[in-house]
Amino acid sequence: MLTETQRDAIVHSFKLVVPIAETAADLFYKRLFELRPKYKALFNDDMQGQKRKLITMLAFIVRSLDYRDAEWRDHVETDQDLLHVMLALGRRHTELYRVPPESYAVVGEALLWTLDYGLGEAFTPEVRQAWTDVYKTVATTMQLGSRSPIDRSMGEVA
Repeated sequence: MLTETQRDAIVHSFKLVVPIAETAADLFYKRLFELRPKYKALFNDDMQGQKRKLITMLAFIVRSLDYRDAEWRDHVETDQDLLHVMLALGRRHTELYRVPPESYAVVGEALLWTLDYGLGEAFTPEVRQAWTDVYKTVATTMQLGSRSPIDRSMGEVA
């Protein structure tokens, strides 16, 4: 669970990323492929589109975290619900893209490296911990989504 201070740190630090979003996406994928060159094969040749998806998803996550406690009771459409979106994303990463489970740790490492490099002194230990915690939550949720309770061959819940 994130504290209010952690949510504020993520929201504030992401506002610093927005003006350098294209560079941040370049740095992220450069670092990811340095750490795991074989992961490049998981992507098609349109890395510009992939980079846009990365920034869009990070913006979605940050926007979802920026709800205040009173707003959590409001109705949220399924496609705007962080939990549902991350579960579906995890399923797609496993079933469609064949992303290996061990990739989550490497992606987290590349993300934190990118934020550290891109934000410089603004990436304080507190900001690092907040991003680490939110990434762990997102990654865990995606991994849960990859474990489908539906046996598609039978059309029933397993």
